[in-house]
Amino acid sequence: MDANTRELVKVRLDRAKEDILTAEELLSLKRHRAAVNRAYYALFGITTAVLLTKKIERSKHSGVEAAFNQYFIKEGIIEIEYGRIYDYVRRKREECDYTARIIIDAITAKKAVEDSKKFIKRVRKYLKTLV
Repeated sequence: MDANTRELVKVRLDRAKEDILTAEELLSLKRHRAAVNRAYYALFGITTAVLLTKKIERSKHSGVEAAFNQYFIKEGIIEIEYGRIYDYVRRKREECDYTARIIIDAITAKKAVEDSKKFIKRVRKYLKTLV
């Protein structure tokens, strides 16, 4: 990985860390919709970072998820459960951001945040193997 890519990965990792910490804070404040939103963006950020390690950039959310599944899940680099986590948290974020009648409860929000933390931990573990 070249120096520019390494720096961009670091920036995205830092953002993902900030987003997941914010999600946890929002969860403690019972701001469930916002917690799910930040948990998703933590996943999105770290996923765009890991894609950069293969020189892959996608601008759309669907493209990021599809590329992650293609190059990391299907290749057996990351276990399939992490693809399912990404899909679950993305769907919950879309529901609470775009569906007016959906109310995210504490259980759903906590699951989204905890699953996101698990996903981030796994991807960070993979990234450490590249250094």
